[in-house]
Amino acid sequence: MKATARQTLQHAGAARQRGASLFIALVALVAMLLAAIALIRSVDTATVIAGNLAFKQSSTLSAEIALNNASDWLSATSLATPADLENDGAAAGYYATSTGLNLMNDATWAAGVSAVATGTGIVAGVDTSGNAIRFVIQRMCQATGAATTGNCLFGSATAFSGSQAIKDATESGGTTTLSASPMYRVTAKVTGPRNTVSYIQGFLY
Repeated sequence: MKATARQTLQHAGAARQRGASLFIALVALVAMLLAAIALIRSVDTATVIAGNLAFKQSSTLSAEIALNNASDWLSATSLATPADLENDGAAAGYYATSTGLNLMNDATWAAGVSAVATGTGIVAGVDTSGNAIRFVIQRMCQATGAATTGNCLFGSATAFSGSQAIKDATESGGTTTLSASPMYRVTAKVTGPRNTVSYIQGFLY
């Protein structure tokens, strides 16, 4: 009778051990499954971030086209009809003052208020990468009319000579009635894929 009881207890202990092993295995399996899901989500997030950064970089590079367009327009206008630079020309995205224009307002970037970029591969302001490019030019003056040192910001004259010096219109051989050129602020907005929006600004004189 004692031997039979001892054998029964041994069998019961072995059964309990087998049940504990199964429970531990299930817990480990769930932990591994959760770790795998977390790894997959991490990889997906990294891929999305890398893609967004690529779109952001592409839109920033496209904004350089707008700066070139603005520079060409200013050069052509100053030579052909310089008086046009004394007043607003909203159709061309040009404004004779630096105030009164909210660059963060979507209405500023509508047709008739800002200009669309042009160039090789650009159709209606959209380049081959799907970036919509628009820009505005603001003369750094407080009032319309002729640019004067009293109400406008001018580019400084060259302080030294050399290949790295920056020259204004007069020093470069251009014709102007002023000793220095007024400054212009160019702001470009690029709207790309995945609702990517980039702004870039540059100053010209």
